Amino acid sequence: MRDDVPNNTPPKYLLAAETAEGAVITLGSADSWEELLDLLAGQPENDGVPPMAYRLIRTAETEAAVKKKPRREYFANFRGAGGAGREDDGTESAPWWGLDHAAANLAARRFDDLPPLAVREWIRIRHKEPFTPGALERRKRIKEAVAEYVFLAMTAALVIPIVAILAYLVVKAWPALSFSFIFQNSEDSQAGGIWAPLVGTFFLVWISLIISAPIGVLAGVYLNEYARDNWFTRLINLAVVNLAGVPSIVHALFGVGAFVLAAGMGQSLLAASCTVAIMTLPVIIASTREALAAVPMAFREACWNLGATRWQTIRTLVLPNSISGILTGVILQVSRAAGETAPILFTGAALFTSFPYHLDQPFMALSMHLYAICTQLQGVSDSVQYGTAVVLIGLVLAVNGLSIGLRVYLRSRKKW
Repeated sequence: MRDDVPNNTPPKYLLAAETAEGAVITLGSADSWEELLDLLAGQPENDGVPPMAYRLIRTAETEAAVKKKPRREYFANFRGAGGAGREDDGTESAPWWGLDHAAANLAARRFDDLPPLAVREWIRIRHKEPFTPGALERRKRIKEAVAEYVFLAMTAALVIPIVAILAYLVVKAWPALSFSFIFQNSEDSQAGGIWAPLVGTFFLVWISLIISAPIGVLAGVYLNEYARDNWFTRLINLAVVNLAGVPSIVHALFGVGAFVLAAGMGQSLLAASCTVAIMTLPVIIASTREALAAVPMAFREACWNLGATRWQTIRTLVLPNSISGILTGVILQVSRAAGETAPILFTGAALFTSFPYHLDQPFMALSMHLYAICTQLQGVSDSVQYGTAVVLIGLVLAVNGLSIGLRVYLRSRKKW
């Protein structure tokens, strides 16, 4: 629409400013589009708080209401100056640099895609400071904040119950917790004193670790570094994964048949440790394979190009850079070995036996001891039961803490 459109009253252009409070203040009027742009370019620079936006309105002298939505919306840095030569297009990502720059661009667009406004139409030019987030960035930040709080709520839903359970156990066990309760033995297994089961648990964990860790690590190295990718290797990998999901009572029955009866170990500390080692072996193999696969193949190829053999590459390069991941499987093995009851119930754990222990004799373990005093023995106080549980949890946390600390130290020494 052109300026010479016939009307009963001559058209009139208004320049208004939007304040932060939402008010619209008229700054001046013009009889033509060009005068309106000159009026916009001549607005004084505001060193304080600039208007939120300027409105370029075409209205009539009869006070006709303007449309609710602007025809176009642009962005400009009202505090900028000297925008000549810049190729900004007035979008939020590339705002015009000053009001004179905005007026010049609007004047150039008159004969392109922006003819003079029709009656009751208007244009908004918003203030946009440089290096401030736009609408897209603000939406991204809102989404990130929502995701952060959702994950925080999920974390709290996991952590708070665990902390509450631990606090409840400690409160219930507090009357029984003492130096003598941990480091002395009780003659009747009812009045407390868990030193013998505590030592038996240490023996069970470390002997099973000595058996399973070398075998699991070497098996993982072979499957990842030496074995060919064929149906037999895939079958072995499938068997390892399935073995990790077998219930512990099945491992216990296997231990009875393989170690207690077939190997002639009888119910002993060694038979129970071998059973627990077999149970935790798949976790160590799987974690070792994942840790070895995380080492870039380029490292191996560079070592081979220097004339190193496959074993030299594994020993000096691959294993040192994957030891932190291998320790993850060992940590899981330690936690599971310390808390298992079914595998040792049939293979070597006893309610009460002589101390110190021997490899070919039954032994006492905290998990078995806790099961016995809670279900088999009468008259054991609640504080002793809860105290045994707290010591078992503390043992697992202490061993895990040492292992995690070692893993963090080794990971900090990685070169990549």
